[in-house]
Amino acid sequence: MNKYLLKSLMALLGISIVITAQPLDLTDQISPMFIIPNQQEGYGAGKRQLAQPNDLEILLDGSLLISDMKNNRIQYFSAKQALKKSITAWQLNLDNFEIIPTGIARDDSGFIYISLEGAGKIIRFTPQLQFDQFIGTPCEISAEEYYKQKNQTCLINPQGIIVSNRGDVFVIDMAKEVFTEGKKQNFGFKKFRKIIDSGITHYIFDQDFAKTQEITTIMRSSDGMAISESQELLFIAEEKPEKKVFGNIHKKCFIAVFDLATGKFKNRLIGVSKRQGKIINGYFDDSVRGLCVQGSLLFAVAGKQGQVYVFNINTGEALAKWGTPAPYYCDAKSKCKFDGINYNEPSIITGEALPHLMNNWEKNELASPNAVSVTQFKDGRRRLAVIDQWNSRILVYNLDLIYSLID
Repeated sequence: MNKYLLKSLMALLGISIVITAQPLDLTDQISPMFIIPNQQEGYGAGKRQLAQPNDLEILLDGSLLISDMKNNRIQYFSAKQALKKSITAWQLNLDNFEIIPTGIARDDSGFIYISLEGAGKIIRFTPQLQFDQFIGTPCEISAEEYYKQKNQTCLINPQGIIVSNRGDVFVIDMAKEVFTEGKKQNFGFKKFRKIIDSGITHYIFDQDFAKTQEITTIMRSSDGMAISESQELLFIAEEKPEKKVFGNIHKKCFIAVFDLATGKFKNRLIGVSKRQGKIINGYFDDSVRGLCVQGSLLFAVAGKQGQVYVFNINTGEALAKWGTPAPYYCDAKSKCKFDGINYNEPSIITGEALPHLMNNWEKNELASPNAVSVTQFKDGRRRLAVIDQWNSRILVYNLDLIYSLID
């Protein structure tokens, strides 16, 4: 049996591959083709600026949709990096200015789905980015009431979202104050099934999935999700693992694998090694966030590490990585002073620190990357985009080049 088949069989049986070597480091071999917006923009509320962008979707024509979270708008840039459209609460006829757009996903027909955390619902756009419908109903309810029949359409703070090719919607409801018990953090999870009745599309709560799903049993704090339609798998990133779950004494973050149809745990974790059922090692020391799938590859961003990882879905093996933590950046709890300026998150928000001018995007210096998206054009070319959150920009890569280096 060759090495690849052995690893695939181990993954199928739920046997983790012990991490013995680091993946191929592409940091010095690849560079973004371009960034959006241009390097001079940085953090802010200007027309072309971004403020803590949370998620993105690179479309089939190379254009980009970005959830500009702190600006409470959705930004639409063309493939030539021109701002084509900004969508705010006003355009959506929503009274609440703070819609807080978070997750973005697209189905096989080109419809766009965006979770609006502040509005407590999901918005569905046509491929032409015209309003189609809202999914879910904003509610203020307890965790005990959340899954009751009368509250099946209820959402509180929807964040992470992924959509199947046919248009079924999976959403993570990160209402921490509702689902946390003591020190045990959790979240709500709902699947809305697409129904077409007399030519009209609407969504219903999937009761069968709710009865069988083990996602909220295994996971504690998640946002990033991805789907492999060919293997009928749902991947979910764990950002804040607990020591008690899988004996994870070092609190390594991981990617858990679930059955797409039932939500049942497949007894597979990606990004970590297990021995006798306990996690003993892993690649992600502090948060794994956005995920996406392209063929047999799973892409994952490690936020605080400033890196993007590439895994083989079949074997779980880490094939490659790139990125380095931006030198001119640290989180809200830290201090990183240069020439008297603290480049932490509060200083970036106030405009005192301008990390986008100091960190080198051509050298993949990433300030807490948050999401990743891939697409393939009609002519076969492939592109990958990464949110570089605190440098307030999007990096677009030639995915064909990445494939050639991995192969």
